Amino acid sequence: MTSSGNQASHSAINDAQIAVHDFLEAALPEVQRVDVTRMAPVDAGEAAWEAEADVWQPNPTLRTLGIQTQRPVLDHQHYLLRLDALLNVLAYELEGPAGR
Repeated sequence: MTSSGNQASHSAINDAQIAVHDFLEAALPEVQRVDVTRMAPVDAGEAAWEAEADVWQPNPTLRTLGIQTQRPVLDHQHYLLRLDALLNVLAYELEGPAGR
């Protein structure tokens, strides 16, 4: 692969990571942190990218019960996403708590 081809590929991955990050922050309530942990190009139907991301959000049970803590208590969830070639999210799903 040429240097310019490698740079274009790196740029495409960065753009896809930013799209995943921005989508999850906009789609989910009170996101504290998003880490894109995996990006992979795919050739499956309309999908061009498959991504995995870890998301941290405030614990809803503590918030509902009005329990105050000295530090924020965040739930850590793992999401799977598919993006098209224009970096539109085609589908996303909660895989479950991260690390399981």
